Amino acid sequence: MRFSKYTHFFDIGDGTLGVFHSLLVRTVFLSKQEKAEIGAYLDEGKVLTEEVRKTADYLYSNYYIVDSDEEDENLYNQCVDMIYPPAISNAYIVVTENCNFNCKYCFISDIVSDNDRSKVMTKEVAKASVELLQKTYERQKHDYDKTITFYGGEPLLNFEVIKYFMQEVDRMKTTAYWPDDVKFAVITNGSLLTKKHIEFLRQNDIALSISYDVDKHSHANRANRLGYDTYDVVRNNIQLCINEKMPYSLSITISEETLWNKDSVLQEILSLKPLTIAFNMLIPNKHLTPSNTYYEEATDFMIECFKRLRSRGLYEDRMMRKVQAFIDNKLYLYDCCASGGNQFVIAPDGSIGICHGYLNNQKFFSANVLDKNFDFRNTPDFTYWKKRSPLFMPECQDCECLGICGGGCPYAADYMHGSIYALDDRFCIHAKKVLEWLINDLYEQTKRK
Repeated sequence: MRFSKYTHFFDIGDGTLGVFHSLLVRTVFLSKQEKAEIGAYLDEGKVLTEEVRKTADYLYSNYYIVDSDEEDENLYNQCVDMIYPPAISNAYIVVTENCNFNCKYCFISDIVSDNDRSKVMTKEVAKASVELLQKTYERQKHDYDKTITFYGGEPLLNFEVIKYFMQEVDRMKTTAYWPDDVKFAVITNGSLLTKKHIEFLRQNDIALSISYDVDKHSHANRANRLGYDTYDVVRNNIQLCINEKMPYSLSITISEETLWNKDSVLQEILSLKPLTIAFNMLIPNKHLTPSNTYYEEATDFMIECFKRLRSRGLYEDRMMRKVQAFIDNKLYLYDCCASGGNQFVIAPDGSIGICHGYLNNQKFFSANVLDKNFDFRNTPDFTYWKKRSPLFMPECQDCECLGICGGGCPYAADYMHGSIYALDDRFCIHAKKVLEWLINDLYEQTKRK
């Protein structure tokens, strides 16, 4: 017998170790003395006291201790066998690639600026997109999350097509199968929002997410096309949402400036009382190389915000995904909907891809909504993305974050290292710091109880 290859030890302090099973996403706590005695028993056959023997029996029955490599392998194969086949859970409808902003850190701006394809979706493409989604949902009838997100560029620049898309959905519901649990969202920079937009979103139950960096100095990265600051117009339109009692979420990019102004950012989030927030770490591009300490500092900031915001009933999306998996002892396979081949990105010209990071070069865009015979399950690109999870990546097998990382951003991995199956190094830093905090936080809560 020996400790499983998936068993990892974390020094909590005060003579205690957190023992984390990276495949089963389970945590127990041992004293260092108990671990030493169990180690001596496994290595040398030394006799255990009755109390420590019970602990060893528990660890064995829960796969922290295994008989052999074969037992580890069998456990891994059982976990793999439980994974559902790919299903489209998220669809980005890129109604326009045009944008009225020129954000310094935007990787999309480089992607869409040079292509000569249609940058504005037509009603014909919108209708064909609804028909494609209807067929897809009908083929994969089972319980899974389904969200359609209107995206850009700045999607409100093509608001008429968003309205038409929703009309087509309503029409489809009367003539064909359309699941009742499809959710809708729009991600906007907030600069164009009016009462008319808000009323439409409310009537059609479309969730509103506003990209806003909260602090004036941080938001300065989000200048408009003429180079002018956009902070005041976006902040005023957020106030419009508050006045109109329109729930909204915030999408916040953590720039270097955000980290310089952490306290003011957090205070403003608390004052705005959004429905949820989502932090985005910087993705490297040809104009931007974050500092060596950026990803550690950004993760520390996210953890601190999570701790302070949860007491107010406000949760940050990226952190919450891992927290929920940790609490539920559930494998967290993908941090991105594109991973696993579970996402459509429909460009304005109707081309179908998996990740919006490839809008310009059309890599992984191998079909079109006008192709009535398209079925993503038989498409090589979706098959290729299907196993893009740490669970299937050799470099990740010995990592403590194997079952809770999700693998970060495949596009970032491809940009930095030439393959979606390469490591997203920046996310490795994030995942490891978050896991260490989760284990320490669980220990503190356990002590209090």
